[in-house]
Amino acid sequence: MPNFPIIDTHLHVWDQTRLKYSAFDGHPLYGHPYHVEDYQRDCGALDIEAMVFLECYCDFWEGGGQYIDEILFVEDEAKRDPRIKGIVPMAPLEWGEKVRPILTQMRDNHPTVKGIRRIVEFDANPRALTLSDDFVAGCNLLNDFGYSFDINVHYTQMDIVREFVPRVSCPLILDHCGKPGIRQGAIDQYRDDMKVLSKHKNLWIKLSDLPVTADLENWTEDDLFPYIEATLDAFGPDRTIYAGDYPICLAATTLTRWVDVLDRAFAKLGLSHGDTRKIYRDNANAFYRLGL
Repeated sequence: MPNFPIIDTHLHVWDQTRLKYSAFDGHPLYGHPYHVEDYQRDCGALDIEAMVFLECYCDFWEGGGQYIDEILFVEDEAKRDPRIKGIVPMAPLEWGEKVRPILTQMRDNHPTVKGIRRIVEFDANPRALTLSDDFVAGCNLLNDFGYSFDINVHYTQMDIVREFVPRVSCPLILDHCGKPGIRQGAIDQYRDDMKVLSKHKNLWIKLSDLPVTADLENWTEDDLFPYIEATLDAFGPDRTIYAGDYPICLAATTLTRWVDVLDRAFAKLGLSHGDTRKIYRDNANAFYRLGL
């Protein structure tokens, strides 16, 4: 484990008694609440300096959603654990300029909001949504608020990301390495995608969730290492950021095991202490503007 406190840039907490999450209905692992106390317990010996909450795909609908309600819920969680230093909620960026009042409300009333995520992976037509003029305009509008945008897609949708990123000027981060096809052995595609995307200097990458995209129960470190190596080959230690993705990660690993895997991979790659610290802490502080 690192010998310094780390920042976890992808924490989920949710409560079905507070908000509606239809995507989790009936799920054996995700179909019940997770609170910050659950995270505290499952961190074990990890020394976590700060966390960034990422929206949890709570229900939304044409013309509205639980955008502000989710922020309020997380602010309540942060009262019990003030290490939650950043919130990345959902907002309907596909509204283009019409999303401005929601972003204004977030900025003016909720100072821990650091950016926006609008999951396109599960949309009925991810390409039409992501590459629409209004969605691109909504993402570029984030510049006016000092916000970043988290991109959440699956590896089969990376062609969309390759078209999207050049059109957007706000700070961007690719969640979960773009959910690469580890089970499918898609390392060549991953290397190529990373090589192309890393040329855009406003794009960073979140090193997380690789066990979930591998064989859930039977993955090995050898399965994951080529993807960790390719990530750092492309983005380097200056634009790579650690994340835990709790509790989604529990489908395949624990928070402590994931850090152990990364520790060994970083050592194998010969990363310096300074570069390791950047990935585990300093880059997160810079990207999400945590002020630590």
